[in-house]
Amino acid sequence: MAVSIDGGRGSGKRSLSAELNLVPYIDLLTCMVAFLLITAVWTQLATLRVGGERGTAPVDATDDPFRVAVVVHEDGFNLIVGNDQKPLPPKAGDLDYATLARELAAVKRSHPDHDDVQVIATDRIVFDKLVRTMDASLSAGFADLSLLDAVPGS
Repeated sequence: MAVSIDGGRGSGKRSLSAELNLVPYIDLLTCMVAFLLITAVWTQLATLRVGGERGTAPVDATDDPFRVAVVVHEDGFNLIVGNDQKPLPPKAGDLDYATLARELAAVKRSHPDHDDVQVIATDRIVFDKLVRTMDASLSAGFADLSLLDAVPGS
């Protein structure tokens, strides 16, 4: 691509011809496209799917009175099965994920047709604790996870 530039010596008749090198711009755009494609894949890998299928109607809580829920707080877990609650205190200063997995596995053995569990937490709970709680629920056989806020409306 050629460009004419005025020489600036008063006459204005003399023009300079220069070539624009577009290779660095094409290199920059190629790198940007590659970067955006790679980060787009990473953002999909970093997400957690905690909802149901799109287009399905939400399940009404009055249809099935039996529910399994795990309330996560700083002082341990609170396992809710139907109308019963069982506190699971922390062990050695950390949440006891092994006991939670054992208790959930026992619930799954007694209710094999029940596949969903609700994980209930506040915003103060560290994300790693939520993920480890979800992992314990999945290892116990509960495939459908729901993440709920402990303080609705806030």
